[in-house]
Amino acid sequence: MTAPIPERDRPRALCTRFNIVPNDESLFTEALSAAGYRDSTGHKNLAGVGDATLLQNTQVEGRERHMSRGAITDMVKQIAGNENLAARGFELGIDAYILNNPAHRGDIQDRLMATTMEAIIGAVFLDNGKSLSAVQSIIAAFGLGWPE
Repeated sequence: MTAPIPERDRPRALCTRFNIVPNDESLFTEALSAAGYRDSTGHKNLAGVGDATLLQNTQVEGRERHMSRGAITDMVKQIAGNENLAARGFELGIDAYILNNPAHRGDIQDRLMATTMEAIIGAVFLDNGKSLSAVQSIIAAFGLGWPE
């Protein structure tokens, strides 16, 4: 079993793993912070930004692929749904980076994983001047793009 990553090193370790060069590392600390880790909201607001960014990216990519509105809507549900986000996060080992509420004793629930994935996307978006194109590399790394 691998030793846990020290909490203070988790944002930097996540960025290194996914080839992110942060301009503002505090965004990635926030992205990994569950509600109750240091404050009551944690990464929820950042997750809202990431959710909207992922939805927009999926919509734009569907349009570029000349997909029907129905096909785009179906793909948005498939890619951006909490079940998929949680599954991808666990597959990628994102749970090793989450700064969890100490009361949860390390337990990472699916909902927490899904919001963490959204928050990381939100952090990349904001850290890169709100650039949708900058987010595409993390979306691809997370396996959240349209299937080929």
